[in-house]
Amino acid sequence: MPSPYEGLTEEEWLVKTKELISCHPLDVETIKQIAFKSWKTLWSTTIGEGKLSINLSELDVPATVVGYFFEKLFAKELERQQPHLWRAGKNKEDKDIVCIPNNLYSVEIKSSGQLGEKVFGNRSYGQNIENTELLKKEKSGYYITVNFYRQDLHLLRFGWIDHSDWKAQKAATGQAASLSESVYTYKLIKIEGDYRLNAPIRVLKGVGSQISQLCAEEGVLNVRDLKNYHGSNAKILKLNETLKKMDFS
Repeated sequence: MPSPYEGLTEEEWLVKTKELISCHPLDVETIKQIAFKSWKTLWSTTIGEGKLSINLSELDVPATVVGYFFEKLFAKELERQQPHLWRAGKNKEDKDIVCIPNNLYSVEIKSSGQLGEKVFGNRSYGQNIENTELLKKEKSGYYITVNFYRQDLHLLRFGWIDHSDWKAQKAATGQAASLSESVYTYKLIKIEGDYRLNAPIRVLKGVGSQISQLCAEEGVLNVRDLKNYHGSNAKILKLNETLKKMDFS
């Protein structure tokens, strides 16, 4: 699939991204609504039955498992709401969300439960495969990216990622592929909303383990706590001033 960004400079990418999103049948408000409902359903899930039942929220579930469950619930809920337009992927050739009328608009979901606002693909995403028959599914196209930490969902993005945007780790043993800052800036649009205040304090630039520990001692665990902080700690107050210049809702 030729890239819609072919021949464009990085400075022109953002305009193209907004154009791609505007013509997509899935709007950002629907993405938010489906995401929030799926997230709530996920953490209300019970494993087992009767006296042996355990709520998922009581377990230390690996972030990869949380992400997988979320992606499946999101696709299923979208299919339930708009069955004429969408269905969940059924095989390895399908994207996570398949657009029934036009596969061009099918969507892949990438999630990360690590601290921060990045997402990762497996190593194959960053490899150049000349024989396209070896590709189980097209890795270029529309993406929804999801960042969460523990039980808090704090960032949704929507946009387009090309196969060539994924860069595999240089080490032979590395299993992840990453994206450049220019992709996050120009090819993925942040979906704004109050939910973004759920972001852990560590996602803020300049906040390391020492500052986060200091914040925790003052009851400041996430961006919402920082925004509402009325204490007297000078470092936290300075961080609060910095927050006002950032693009958190």
